[in-house]
Amino acid sequence: MSARTPVLWNDHVAPKLRFGEDWLLGAKRATYGLAVVRILFGLTALGFLAANWLNRHYLWGDAARWLEPIDDNGGFSWPFTFFRGGSSQLELDLKLGLVAVLLVLLVLGWRTRILAPIILILWVSLIEAQPIYGDQSDNIFRILFFYMCFADTSGRWSLDARRRAKQAAGQWHSPINVRVSPELRANSSMVAIVFHNLAVLAIGVQVCLIYLASGLYKVQGELWQDGTAVYYPMQVGQYAPWPALNEFLGSSALGVMVITYFSVFIQIFFPLMLLRRTTRVIALMGVAAMHLGIAVIMGLPFFSLFILAGDMIFIRDSTYVSIQRWGRRRWQERRARRGAARLAAQAEEQPAQAPVATGVPTR
Repeated sequence: MSARTPVLWNDHVAPKLRFGEDWLLGAKRATYGLAVVRILFGLTALGFLAANWLNRHYLWGDAARWLEPIDDNGGFSWPFTFFRGGSSQLELDLKLGLVAVLLVLLVLGWRTRILAPIILILWVSLIEAQPIYGDQSDNIFRILFFYMCFADTSGRWSLDARRRAKQAAGQWHSPINVRVSPELRANSSMVAIVFHNLAVLAIGVQVCLIYLASGLYKVQGELWQDGTAVYYPMQVGQYAPWPALNEFLGSSALGVMVITYFSVFIQIFFPLMLLRRTTRVIALMGVAAMHLGIAVIMGLPFFSLFILAGDMIFIRDSTYVSIQRWGRRRWQERRARRGAARLAAQAEEQPAQAPVATGVPTR
């Protein structure tokens, strides 16, 4: 072993290993980002149920018997059979209502460690019960939500976080009092941190793989190479909720080429652009613009929101804290202005008091 080997290890390799160890074991990472993912997932899933509520019996109820020749529940067996085989109107309404209630609780962040796997099972059962309705957004939801089952998604902006804060301050007493030794509590906390951070890492890697694979598949196509691929989906009626907008965008050859190449490059270079703060901001803004276009122009809001929710994991906690402080400060300033305006209005409404007479009246 040469004399340069210890120097190389101490100067380059060892610091990186210490950084990785501290990142994995030091504390829970991306707590705000996971909270945003949890909220967006819950709201998007609720939007999905609301958008299909009028057709629920045709999709999952007794009126869906026309699907029997091709219905195999996606090859899933128990426990993913909650919606299989169709249900009566009342039974289906109760089942969908249960899913909606659980999603609301997920958004509020109530007992998410228990709710997350239950919601995942019910969601997979709902989608697989309708074999012709699923798309890639369902796969994204399942994969990322599976990882979220191992993370603390309610560490911020949740009822769970509020309850933990009260417990730490001695203002909340659990009805179930279980005595745990300090050693066991420390070990369980360390295990929870490791699982949480590994789940964050898995979500980040999965999102990067989605973008990278999508971009590499695109560059193999001739239409993507000549810059015209975006034009053709905009001419399909099913992907044109705003025909006038699609016609306007498709009328510009330069615009079509720019959008086509932009979507390819932003996806291929997305993982690399995350390595530095400046390029990370550009990458996140770029994919957000791309998904906004897909949601509005092609009429695929749920697909865009599910994958866009995964992107929130790459925003640092310090950025979320700054946004939270800014929003809180603006809210307090607005309340102060309203209070001052209310006091001024009350002062104007009060009648002026008559002046008090002084002196002795004359005869």
